[in-house]
Amino acid sequence: MPIRSTRQLLVHELQSIQDAEAQAAKALQSHLEEVEDEELCELLERRLKEGEQVRRDVRASLEKLDGKGRGAQNKAARGLIAEAEETAEEVEAQEMKEAVIIAGAQKLEHYCIAAWGTVKAIANELKEEELTKAMQRALDEGYRWDEQMSELAEGAINPAAIESEDERQEAASAKKAKSKRGKGVQSE
Repeated sequence: MPIRSTRQLLVHELQSIQDAEAQAAKALQSHLEEVEDEELCELLERRLKEGEQVRRDVRASLEKLDGKGRGAQNKAARGLIAEAEETAEEVEAQEMKEAVIIAGAQKLEHYCIAAWGTVKAIANELKEEELTKAMQRALDEGYRWDEQMSELAEGAINPAAIESEDERQEAASAKKAKSKRGKGVQSE
């Protein structure tokens, strides 16, 4: 359906957020099964709860705006999620996997922040005060969550991933050296 009015654009953007949040919830739930770090689990669980509120707000606004039905799939959000999942599957070490999960979750959060900001601006212009407030709350929570994820990544997860990598490299070097000693080096 062609978008011919700002109100239709708002509905389209809300439907896009609806799909992004639904996909984010599935991805976050899946990540929770893979994560061992307690603080990361808490942050992912909090984002799930905040996402539920965003979905409720979006549903209420769509009903008010007569935005019936579901919009098209949010290709951007789905692409970000697919990329993060593919990368996580390639990673073997748990510490590195958690770093990848944080990176993917933050990329998606940055996308959501942009979407919420867009909807907030349109809603504000259309005098949709409840929606404007809901999107501002989502923005505030998103910025706070993103900052806490960065602090966790920089303070614990990334250093643990680097330390784990260094230990694996040292172990591989020691194994290689032991293997050479075991074979004996031939001299001429």
